[in-house]
Amino acid sequence: MELSLDRSLRHWWAFLIRGILFILVGIWMIASPITSFVALGFLFGLVIFIAGLGELLHVVRDKTATNRGWHLFLGIVDIILGLVLMAHVATSVAIMRIIVGVWFLLRGISLISFSRRVGRSWALTIGGIITALFGLLIIFNGVFGSMTIIIFIAVAFIFTGIFNVWLGLRMKSH
Repeated sequence: MELSLDRSLRHWWAFLIRGILFILVGIWMIASPITSFVALGFLFGLVIFIAGLGELLHVVRDKTATNRGWHLFLGIVDIILGLVLMAHVATSVAIMRIIVGVWFLLRGISLISFSRRVGRSWALTIGGIITALFGLLIIFNGVFGSMTIIIFIAVAFIFTGIFNVWLGLRMKSH
């Protein structure tokens, strides 16, 4: 363990560079939201395509699995869907926005459900309602939904970048 830690400390600059890149991409996403949202739409399709390749790799490598047919089916569907979404970025963007909106809607419903279990917590109920409404806004208001996704991802990239820079500088000092 100590040997691998010593080796990773020598590569402190990799964390620094990665952190700077995350920060720059986050700033770029905020500065040009339309372009970055289109790029996210393409990447959404690419991730589904890669997931399909992973499913097919699973089918090829695990010849003893009882559910190989299911994985083969999922792999083919993912590859086709990924290719379609990469070729039709507008569709990919709409689907991504709907998925994120539904996720927030379900989280809001979940919070409301938990508020009943813990004795009718008003804070959880109000939080659940706000979260569910937020999800509905993302689904039904395209501009709001797109900008929300861009801002959330951009802020996440900036924070990830800051912590990677901090980690790289800490590793350098050791």
